[in-house]
Amino acid sequence: MTARLTPELAAPASPPATAADVPPGLWHPLTVPAANDLLSAGGYGLRVERSAGGSLQLSGAGAGAGLPLGHDPNWSDLYRALVRLRRTRRVFDPAWLHRLTRSLAADRDTGGSVPLPADRADLLPSTRRQLAEDCFAAVLGPNRSVPFPAERITVSGPERTVQLQAAGPRERALRQLRGWERLSSIVESDPDLRMHCATQPVPAVVVDTGTGSAMRVSAADLATLLQPVNDGTPGLLRVVLDNRFERREDELEYFLEHFVRPLLRTFRLALDVHGIGLFALGGGGIAFELSPELQATGRIVVTDYLRVSHEPTRAEVSSGARALVETLDELSAGFSRLESARRESRVRRAVDRVIAEELRFLGPRTAELLSGEQPLQCYVHTVPEAQDEVLNSVLDRVQQRTRRRRWDDRLPQPAVVIDVDLCGLVPLQRILDAARSVSGPRPGAPDGILELAGPGTLPVLPTHAAATWHNFVSLSGLRERYPSVDWEEVRADFTRSFLARPREKLRTDSVNAGLARFVWDVQDAGGRVVFCTGRRERFREHTEEVLATAGVPDAMLLCLSEDGGRPRTELKVEKLRELGDVDVVAVFDDELANRIAVTKEFGGAIPVAVEIPGLAAERLPAQPVADAAAVIATFETTPRPGARSGQRLSNTHSLEELQIGALRKNRQARRWAVHLTEQESLSIVDSVVADADRAAARTGRSAVAKFGIDERSEPEQVLAALHHVFTRKQFIKGSRANYQPADLRRDAEPFVRRGEPIEVVLLGFPVKQCLNRLKAGGPLPDFAELGAMARLRELQQAVSAVHRPGLHFNILTDGRHFRSRPHAITDAYQKKLREYVDLVGIGDRTSVEEIDAVAEQRLGLPGLKAEHASRVARYRRLLAESLRSFDITDNPLRTLELVHLRTAEMGEFAPHVIGLFREILMSLVYSVPVVVPAGTDRLEWSTAVYADIYNVTDQTVSAEVRQARCAVLRRAWHTVLRYMATMQVDEEFGYERMFPNRVRLTLSAVRKGCLGFTYLGGSGLLPWQGTGVLDDRGNVAVDFAISLLDQGFVPVYSPLLGPRQPWLMVPSQRTHLTGAIGAAVPAPRGSRTPPGIRLDPDFAARARLRRK
Repeated sequence: MTARLTPELAAPASPPATAADVPPGLWHPLTVPAANDLLSAGGYGLRVERSAGGSLQLSGAGAGAGLPLGHDPNWSDLYRALVRLRRTRRVFDPAWLHRLTRSLAADRDTGGSVPLPADRADLLPSTRRQLAEDCFAAVLGPNRSVPFPAERITVSGPERTVQLQAAGPRERALRQLRGWERLSSIVESDPDLRMHCATQPVPAVVVDTGTGSAMRVSAADLATLLQPVNDGTPGLLRVVLDNRFERREDELEYFLEHFVRPLLRTFRLALDVHGIGLFALGGGGIAFELSPELQATGRIVVTDYLRVSHEPTRAEVSSGARALVETLDELSAGFSRLESARRESRVRRAVDRVIAEELRFLGPRTAELLSGEQPLQCYVHTVPEAQDEVLNSVLDRVQQRTRRRRWDDRLPQPAVVIDVDLCGLVPLQRILDAARSVSGPRPGAPDGILELAGPGTLPVLPTHAAATWHNFVSLSGLRERYPSVDWEEVRADFTRSFLARPREKLRTDSVNAGLARFVWDVQDAGGRVVFCTGRRERFREHTEEVLATAGVPDAMLLCLSEDGGRPRTELKVEKLRELGDVDVVAVFDDELANRIAVTKEFGGAIPVAVEIPGLAAERLPAQPVADAAAVIATFETTPRPGARSGQRLSNTHSLEELQIGALRKNRQARRWAVHLTEQESLSIVDSVVADADRAAARTGRSAVAKFGIDERSEPEQVLAALHHVFTRKQFIKGSRANYQPADLRRDAEPFVRRGEPIEVVLLGFPVKQCLNRLKAGGPLPDFAELGAMARLRELQQAVSAVHRPGLHFNILTDGRHFRSRPHAITDAYQKKLREYVDLVGIGDRTSVEEIDAVAEQRLGLPGLKAEHASRVARYRRLLAESLRSFDITDNPLRTLELVHLRTAEMGEFAPHVIGLFREILMSLVYSVPVVVPAGTDRLEWSTAVYADIYNVTDQTVSAEVRQARCAVLRRAWHTVLRYMATMQVDEEFGYERMFPNRVRLTLSAVRKGCLGFTYLGGSGLLPWQGTGVLDDRGNVAVDFAISLLDQGFVPVYSPLLGPRQPWLMVPSQRTHLTGAIGAAVPAPRGSRTPPGIRLDPDFAARARLRRK
């Protein structure tokens, strides 16, 4: 026995339901009295009435002059209208919800029941004993008997609705009960799983002690969802798809996100995170959760707990995977019947895409469980932890060498050496062809080798490397099956076939997974990748073509000369020597001899062995690597480091550091957002400010004690104490050596001697970079900017302890200075920023003004704005004309390199300005507008475009995506032209001299004589470049929205910013439902607490700024 639909909450008092109480079917004619009864009972605040023309319309607050329902509407039209108005049921009535579900169901109560005397009913409760007893009391009849179902019945009473279902023998029913207890506790504790999955409660089992039979429970299930109507199409699925609020969204994408992905995500999270197998995700084992208005919530409901395995085996996983795929096939077929214009094959391909996305980057244990013979096997993907560590350690070494090189430009650029064959490139097709060619009778194998005719069935494949052949013959089992074969002769034939007609076959090679991304990461870390191959020079063009097609254009490729008299190992080292002074960080090679030779020549190089899965290697699997090299299979790294240690920030300073295409968009997070009250929002602000004040007091006391500051202190003492404060770890960015006491004396001594507030200048705060939604969800300042203002308050409070007049902040906004933006957006941003300034209590010592307005006032040049704009236009034309021969969409990275060389020769621009062209374009490319096709989610589209933004010839994506990448690059190109021109004109007008004496807080490119400053610490990402967030420790930070969604953070909305943009994001683990898991429904009318998800109050109370 179980309670139906959140039995924790009681229904309004009402007489027992009868068949007449079942709501009319979706396609029944809508009647005014019945519709108004539903709207009134549900607290919608709306009514149905007839218009002057005689048609029905929905009227009331928010419906304007009335929302037309048509002349002959049915009930589905009413639900669709409620969705359009964003209205949901405000009165919780479980009995009504159950009757609505019954009206949709493909089958109603079946089989009838017989009365079971109470003395024969043995109640076996779950851990929620009170709920079990309440449900039992609800079904107990006046004659003290329990209706025992033949199959399934429903009992509706004044307090709750209970569904009874025959459950077979006692042991089977108990398995259902215990399965629900375990799974529901996991779902309740895991917010990420809870976003995609709910559990049908099974609070108790009733056993007939006379027969040993038991009964239990059984939302719209799959059969109901796909039940055909008169035209043969799934009627309810059609209604649900039509009820999507964003009607412009493509139906197929909506279907994938709300029906297909939840199934896969639930299966993966349960298995990968919790080690639990959900193997009944099909047939009657699942249902799909709908809102009271029949809108898909994006959650599945697990209803069968017999096949919930807490120690799943590979066989169980294979069986469960087949059940899951059968459900996906049914859903795909049902959707295809709705869309006559969409062929089922196209729908199937879309479903396959989602399967591949959801089964990427699995844990090793999960991948092993899914490696059995089942339909999902080909989608399973994992990155071994050891491989991830090796590749990241190489990248770390490159970064370390790059940092040293910044301080000593005489040091060579760090390089990573990668072999080509069986390392960077995988010649799989050539291997298969060569194996088939030697399968027939031949010298050394007169009877042929049948298995080589179908090499795909072998456990391991041969390679042309001589050192791997012996292992291939052993591991494949061919030596035992063909003891008389001369395997050396077969190897010679195989190698000849493999190397035959190389010009035709080299283009069939594929790039090892992750190579293009790894090459980019090495370059981003300041290094270069050198491909050192044993191929001859005549094959250079073919090799470069394969690399370029896979996203590695302009590869530095070292080929061997045509005169081949010496060993390839020796020739390879010689080729590397020809590069001159080269700092080899690591060498990746499948051959031991090559690794030994390179590491001997370049002592600091790390050897890394590459062993392609499925191909024979130089060593047997259990043998150690002879040179103690680390071993990798591919060049893939996980896109979410530390994923097993909880929800974390990316700690990156640019989107280019993220594997954007591999990140999960987690659209369900929007439905699980936290909505704060104004009081709750202000309480979080108070927590941050109070913590900042405590930190400032500690810093101030330390400076006073260290330098002996009092009212009689000399200016030199005060300046020394001020330098101590300004260079504390929570404020300073970069090395303290960049800003010496003499620098502070130059900037602040006049103010100290006059006893005036020290002028502090900050440049920035344009608008939130939100145009592609990868960084932020809207243009207004959010919690990151508020945290930045709190940091300024902390600095002011600490400084005032040693210099009583404190500071005066001059925030010079540049929203329209470097780029053209609408006034409405920049004005709104500035207005909200000023509100934050006042909110943290520094409004009396902070001015927020546009930089050009301040320049005109401070520099005393009438008409400066007009002259500034004129010069910018002139320099922009000059730069555009000089670079007219370059096309940013023609091999973008090579073009940028050539542009960098060209601009270095331009005498019209200051070298330190024009030298930033390449760097600024590669930054601006992530903040320019993206045109989104109709019916496509902006975040989804931006992810596809930016997954490999510089690869404009990528054949793995659609032509539309390639065109969009070109469009983004062109916009960035035109934007950087103006940016460079503006920087040059600022230099000429002397914008840096607007304040003769001031402390200039430098936010980036910290250099000697500048005070580097960080608002929020961490990665150094600026507040307007991302989304405000509280990390798991409660620290205020900023990170990219796409990374936060991938990590399972959820949006938090506040009246301080409004309902259209999140104020911040928080880990989903720090949120909870207003009630128990079953109560994720609209709260009763008049409820003081807003319904839905709340922020953990203890977590909110710990909100604070980072200390470094």
